[in-house]
Amino acid sequence: MISTSAFLTMALLSLIQHPEVRDELRGDPQKIPAAMDELLRINLSIGDGLPRIALEDVTLGDAHVKRGELVLVLVEGANFDPEAFPDPHTFDLTRENSGAHLSFGGGQHYCPATALGKKHAEIAVETLLARMPDLRLAVPVEQLVWRTGFMKRLPERLHVHW
Repeated sequence: MISTSAFLTMALLSLIQHPEVRDELRGDPQKIPAAMDELLRINLSIGDGLPRIALEDVTLGDAHVKRGELVLVLVEGANFDPEAFPDPHTFDLTRENSGAHLSFGGGQHYCPATALGKKHAEIAVETLLARMPDLRLAVPVEQLVWRTGFMKRLPERLHVHW
């Protein structure tokens, strides 16, 4: 459940910071299911690094890893690969391949509860936008206190007005 609550916290923060997107979704709730993939792509909801030991010397990008060294793989980094997602830091509701994200893992590590998690998030976002149309931060974003010592980057609290 921490993953779902973490995602919803970050999705709400994203929608608050992009009022044009929030208003578009509120005006056309049919776009919310498609918006879930883009929200999942841009919000680092897994946050779990996968520890791996290099079996041989390898170069990954600009990094040189020697055999026997520990590598911490953050799968979600792929969600920001500009070759896969042009202008990856832009929140784009029309992104054609937004569903190609790895926020639910992949291959044998693909989350079996993906459909349930996405539907849960869709219902929560749709309900919040309908019932709290003027949702906004109660404090400047710079004043949010972020969790430390925790792999998922989340605000301790999300103070809002509606």
